[in-house]
Amino acid sequence: VVVVGGFTVFYQYQKRASISRFEEADSLYQAGKIKDAGKLYEELKSAQYLTNKYDSIIYARLDTIETLRELQNALVAETRKKAVPGGAAAMGPILDKVPHKELLSDEDKAWVDSVIGEAKLAVATPATPGPAASIKAAKPPAGETPSAASKKP
Repeated sequence: VVVVGGFTVFYQYQKRASISRFEEADSLYQAGKIKDAGKLYEELKSAQYLTNKYDSIIYARLDTIETLRELQNALVAETRKKAVPGGAAAMGPILDKVPHKELLSDEDKAWVDSVIGEAKLAVATPATPGPAASIKAAKPPAGETPSAASKKP
């Protein structure tokens, strides 16, 4: 009787702990913290005290996370192939829309962040006008025509 009672208490404790961990993982997933949620879902795959309903959700979410990871890796790989020197202004806005950068490898994440940073800097810093713009901007004093201003010594 003591053994059966002890097992029942242990089972109930493990079941509550597993459900609590599932709720934590689900909360992270819903909040968009996909990488952290994925780690918890991986741990929960071996939980023996969850129902089939929870198992189904865990595996579906892990599949979704893996699909997101693969799609983002493909996007970054394709963008890297097409990258040209000075092309950050064009690539930055595309890469800035990658929703879950935390799923990328550290190397890819660093590259994406640097391209996005360069693109934002390029937008914030206007291009320096060339000599033609300087010549057009130079105007003769008021009341003089361009030809009269150029004849002055």
